[in-house]
Amino acid sequence: MSRVLESIREQVRARPEAPALVTPAGTTSRAELWSRAGRLAERLTARGLLPGEVVVVHTGRTEELLVAVVATLRAGGAFCVVDPAYPPARIRQIHRDSGARLVVTAGLELHGREPAPAREGLAYVVFTSGSTGRPKAVGMPHRAVDNLISWTLASTSALPLRTLQFAPLGFDVFVQEVFTALCSGGVLHLPSDEERRDLLRVAELLDEWRIERLFLPPVALARLADLAPHTGRCPRSLREVAVAGEALRITPQLRRFFEELPGCRLHNHYGPSETHVAVAHTLTGPPRSWPDLPPIGTPVTGFEARVVDGELWLTGTGVGYGYLNDPAGTARRFVPAQGPAGGPAVPAQGSAGNLAYRTGDLVERRPDGTLHYLGRGDEQVKIRGHLVDPAEVEAVLSALPGVRECAVVARRTAGELQLVAYVVGGAAGLRERLAAQLPGHLVPAHVLALDSLPLSPNGKSDRSGLPAPAGPEVRGDSPHGAVERDVASVWSGVLDRAEVGRDQDFRALGGTSLSAALVLARLRARYPARVDLTTFLSAPTVRGLARQLTQTHDPVRKT
Repeated sequence: MSRVLESIREQVRARPEAPALVTPAGTTSRAELWSRAGRLAERLTARGLLPGEVVVVHTGRTEELLVAVVATLRAGGAFCVVDPAYPPARIRQIHRDSGARLVVTAGLELHGREPAPAREGLAYVVFTSGSTGRPKAVGMPHRAVDNLISWTLASTSALPLRTLQFAPLGFDVFVQEVFTALCSGGVLHLPSDEERRDLLRVAELLDEWRIERLFLPPVALARLADLAPHTGRCPRSLREVAVAGEALRITPQLRRFFEELPGCRLHNHYGPSETHVAVAHTLTGPPRSWPDLPPIGTPVTGFEARVVDGELWLTGTGVGYGYLNDPAGTARRFVPAQGPAGGPAVPAQGSAGNLAYRTGDLVERRPDGTLHYLGRGDEQVKIRGHLVDPAEVEAVLSALPGVRECAVVARRTAGELQLVAYVVGGAAGLRERLAAQLPGHLVPAHVLALDSLPLSPNGKSDRSGLPAPAGPEVRGDSPHGAVERDVASVWSGVLDRAEVGRDQDFRALGGTSLSAALVLARLRARYPARVDLTTFLSAPTVRGLARQLTQTHDPVRKT
C-alpha cells in the first residue's frame, strides 16, 4: 500500500465519523468514503485488475469521483479521470489512448473491454497537449504522488484544513487537492460543475464553506482579487493559497487582496504534468514588498534542478514514467541525466532513477540559488493554467473542410492570454467545429480569415507577421436605453474594446468565464438582480444581459 493510502487509512481509523468530503448533495464521512471505496476495489479486483492497470474514472463531479479514485488505488490500479465537460470526441480519444480496459461511470457502474498492458507502480494518468493533434498520456508513479503530498504537507500546513477542489477534472493539480485534504484529515469541498465555472459563486463558496486551502492558476487568483472590491467579499478563512500552471504576476489588486488576509500565505508552485510540483517559492513579508514577478523558487524535496543551455532539466523522485504508448516522444523529453560538465548522472537524493525531464522552460538561476522563469523555449504556451501546444490545434483545424492553410498563436487580449487562429479559407463556423472536438482551453478565442499567411524573405512561415485581432466590428444597433448603455460600458472596460453592439456575442468578442465573472460583479452593485454565469451565457449579448438584469429589479442608481 502506498504512503498516501496508508495516511488516508490512518485518518479513517483516528476519526471514522469525521467528514471527508462535502458536495452540494451532502457530506460523506471518512469511514463511508473508505468503505464504499473498498467495495468498489473488490469489484475491480474481481474483474482481474492488474497492478498499475489504468482505470478510467468518468463519474462527473460527485462523491462517486473520490470513491472511484481511492478504490482504484486500493485495488492496485492507476486512475485516469475524465472531465465530462470535454467534447465526446475528446473523451473517446482519452478512453482509447489511456489503454484502459475498465471504466467507472456514474452510479459506480463498471464497463470493460479487451485487456490492456499494465505498468506496475503506476498511480495515475493525465493528458497534456501534444503537437501531433493528439494529447499525450503522462504516466505518474506512486513514488511521485507520495513525494508530492508529503512535501506539500511538510512545507505548508499539515493541519486538517478545508480545501476547495477547483482544478479541472483530469488536471494534475486535482491530485494535489484531493490527497492533501484526505491525507491530513482535512475536508475536501467539491462544488458542482456549474458552481466551479462561475467565479462569482466560487467567491461566495470560499466564505460559505470557510475554505482554508486553495490551489488555482494565477489568472483565476487575479480575477478573484479583481472581484473583491465589487462583491465586498474577502475570504478571511484562507490560510494557504498555492498557484501553478503559468507565470505569477503580482498586480496592485493582488497586493490589496492579500493585505486583507494577513494570516494567509501565498505559494508559487512550478511543475509540468510530467513531474508535478518540482520547484516552489513562498512569498514572505508584507504584500507591498513582493516583487512584480516572483521567482519560481528552489527545488522541492526529492528533486534536483539543472539548467542546461538555459533550459530547466528536472531529476528526482517525482519524475514520471514518460508518455504511454509513445516511446519516441518519451525519448525526446525524458533523457539521461548528465552530471556537471557532462560527467556521470547525478540523481537527486531519494531519486528512483537517472532520467531527467526536459521541461522546455527557459530559466535563470540567481546567485542566491533561486530560479526565475523567463519563458518557453518552444511554441508551447500556458492558457488558464494549461500547457498548450498550438500545433495540436493547428492539426485539428487543418483537417476541417475548407481550411487550406492555418496558423495558431497566443496573444494577450482582454487581459488574458488566448489562442488566435488564422486560416486561409472560410472562417465561418470554424470555432464551433473546433469546440466540438477540443476542450475549452484549446479553442481559439478568435478565428481570422486571411487571403494568405505571411512569409519571411526566405519563404518560411512568418508568425510575427500575423495581424493582431482587432475583434469583430461593431455590428447591428448600438445599445438602447440606460441599462444597455451601462452593460455595454462595463463590457468595453473588461474586454478592452471601444464599442460594443447590443447583439454581439460576449464570447465572440474574446470573453471567457473569468471575464464574465468580472462583468457580473461590476454590475451587481448597481443592479441587485442576481444573474449567474449560466443565465448570462444563455443570452450573452448586451441586450440579453440588460433584460436579465431588469426582469425583477430596477437599477439602483448611485449618486
